[in-house]
Amino acid sequence: MQSIGIFIIIGIALLGYTYLGQILEPAKELSSEELEETLVQTQTGTPARTQTFLSPAKPTTEPSASKPAISVNTYITAGPEEGEVIDETDRVVFEFKAKVSPADTEGRIIFETKLAGLDENWQETSSNQRTIDLPAGPKEYTFWVRAKINNVIDATPAGRTFEVSTSPYFGKVKISSVRSQTSSYPSLITLSTYLGEEKINITGWQIRGKGGSFTFPGGIEYYKPYYNPVPTESIFVERGDRIYLSSASSPLGRGRNFRPNKCLGYFTNYHDFPISLSKNCPKPNREEISHLDPCCQEFILRLGRCEIPDYSDSLSVSNDPECVAYLNENFNYGGCYRNYYRDEDFISNDWHIYMNTNIVVSNNCDTLYLRDQNGLLVDEYSYGRPICR
Repeated sequence: MQSIGIFIIIGIALLGYTYLGQILEPAKELSSEELEETLVQTQTGTPARTQTFLSPAKPTTEPSASKPAISVNTYITAGPEEGEVIDETDRVVFEFKAKVSPADTEGRIIFETKLAGLDENWQETSSNQRTIDLPAGPKEYTFWVRAKINNVIDATPAGRTFEVSTSPYFGKVKISSVRSQTSSYPSLITLSTYLGEEKINITGWQIRGKGGSFTFPGGIEYYKPYYNPVPTESIFVERGDRIYLSSASSPLGRGRNFRPNKCLGYFTNYHDFPISLSKNCPKPNREEISHLDPCCQEFILRLGRCEIPDYSDSLSVSNDPECVAYLNENFNYGGCYRNYYRDEDFISNDWHIYMNTNIVVSNNCDTLYLRDQNGLLVDEYSYGRPICR
């Protein structure tokens, strides 16, 4: 009987297990040890251990929404306009700004600029402007600028194409000073050169202001002693040269513009030169005149530079034919030129040009424009009352 009772109990347990398995699908199947434990508990009246089967738990909070993508756009706000031709300066200034979306994006805006035709790489800056000094000569350029923030870069940079039409000699020849005309002195314009190894031809250049304009003529580089026609040769200048433009007429004759030399001071004995000449004519030393009579030697050594000898009051000299001949042959422009024109330092670094017209406005404000043979700007110079500059 006891064996029959045990089989009945096992049958009931199996029937209950099958029934519960149908209700709880994810339920775990009992192992043989667990089944034996259940049977023991049933026999002793001890409650069986209950298995709880739960489906996976759902999250208690919803995932956070993704942040919107950052975009940045760049704009040029000032500077040369698209297609503009700049012919009065070689300096350009661009200003720019950026618009970031979302507007509350945190981070530092950086700009990168590049001038096509000059820069090889992008130039980074935290400023919202860039000043560029361009090389001399006409050329077309395109300016690009792009903004970036938090490693996000504007994929469509802002750009402007413009043209610079200044002279190849822009900045190489400059108007360095202007003196207005007075009752005692004519006006005077001084140009200075900042060239490399090249020589440049300035004949045909023009300088213009409110008072009018003047076109550079030809000049005489080696002013000869006897015959100098109106010059047709061009004026060439090089590094370190100065060009003086006087409103007066040339004391050597109309149209005679020249490069001074170290003998030209002899002409100051006969003419007044509005553009001053150096009186530094060469003189022989005692060894060079040692063949002359001692009285003649002393007379020569006492002469000033560029002085024309006057020996009418010196009998010892006037009665010495050799001394008189030496003085007449050497102490004048012709003799000085003949003796020294081959010297490397014979001609000066200056050109004296007489315009015979006044283009400088007195007691007023003005800007002078210097242009080359092609009409391209070389330099400009403002003068007059400081309040007007």
